[in-house]
Amino acid sequence: MGFKGWKKFARIPKRQNNLLRLTNQAKLESLRMDLVYHFVILIPRNHQRAKELGCTHGNNHRCEAELAELNSINEYGTFHDMAIGPKPKLYKKICYNIVYAAKHDLRGNARLVA
Repeated sequence: MGFKGWKKFARIPKRQNNLLRLTNQAKLESLRMDLVYHFVILIPRNHQRAKELGCTHGNNHRCEAELAELNSINEYGTFHDMAIGPKPKLYKKICYNIVYAAKHDLRGNARLVA
């Protein structure tokens, strides 16, 4: 590529890598937002979608499952509330998600995943 007249083609591999990365990101985004069914029940991908589905279908299986998961975590004493203020040096802030699923008997299931 160092020859005279080939300088304009040096950008093509960079563009091609960029296009491949962008297409892979688009595929992943569509998979993240795709509709998922377990045992003919629509499974939400996030908390907001779970609330929307509960309101439109009139069932609160997901809310009950989520509350049961959070209550069990509180019962086990997994997390300690450090209140508002500067965090101690030995502690780290953890981001979490709530993952929803359906059991074979059509009950809702929610898990807290860090």
